[in-house]
Amino acid sequence: MKKIAFTVSTAFAALALATAAQAADMTAPATYDWTGFYLGANAGIAWNNSSVDNTFDIEGLDGTRLDRFRNNVDGDQTAFTAGGILGYNYQIDQIVLGVEADFNYLGFGDDNKGTGIIQHGDPDVDVMGKGSFEADWFGTIRARLGFAIDNVLIYGTGGAAYGHMEADGKVTASIEGTEVGSWNGSTSQTNWGWTVGAGMEYGIDNWSLGLEYLYVDLGDGQWNDNSTDGQIHNFKLDGNVDYAFSTVRATVKYRFQ
Repeated sequence: MKKIAFTVSTAFAALALATAAQAADMTAPATYDWTGFYLGANAGIAWNNSSVDNTFDIEGLDGTRLDRFRNNVDGDQTAFTAGGILGYNYQIDQIVLGVEADFNYLGFGDDNKGTGIIQHGDPDVDVMGKGSFEADWFGTIRARLGFAIDNVLIYGTGGAAYGHMEADGKVTASIEGTEVGSWNGSTSQTNWGWTVGAGMEYGIDNWSLGLEYLYVDLGDGQWNDNSTDGQIHNFKLDGNVDYAFSTVRATVKYRFQ
């Protein structure tokens, strides 16, 4: 899913820039000036490409692994996102150079459970695993390169991104209804990564309305819990979250001249 989203975003950006390059042969002078500082807001939809992978190994039993707990939270939900924008454009003929920063609310959250049985003597061991993922905000700091056709601006954008996420994994083991072991791991951190995208704006006096796509990759986080229980040998819980998402959002901006 991440590769597909990245390919789509890259293709979108390339198409926007290719369109701008082809339009560069136009000789009509631009009458709308995009130069200036601006403030704005955005709102739209984000869809999650993140995944939580909990691997539960049983040491002492030939590395037995409960694969059903792997990828037990595979982000495919959508969420509302909105935020504020600050930026600056500088126009040279029909080329528009810019830098933009934004800070946004993001409402991702998902969890999942799985159960299994470990055949470990008599009686067997019942195991339950749970994973969860939450992300509540993100921001970007990006360069922009665009081509203006009067009051229409087509651009590609890319740069740094950052955001906060929380993810965890938990496994409990029981024998005949009595808990004999519990393993927990979690991460709560602000990650830095990258973003790429493209968009279009339409200017009306000092205002502009736009539509923008961004793909955001914020890296990963890990956790583990290694424990020993005399009844059921050694257990090992390893977890990893891969944090990425895409957004499509409408923008409104006011430019100071």
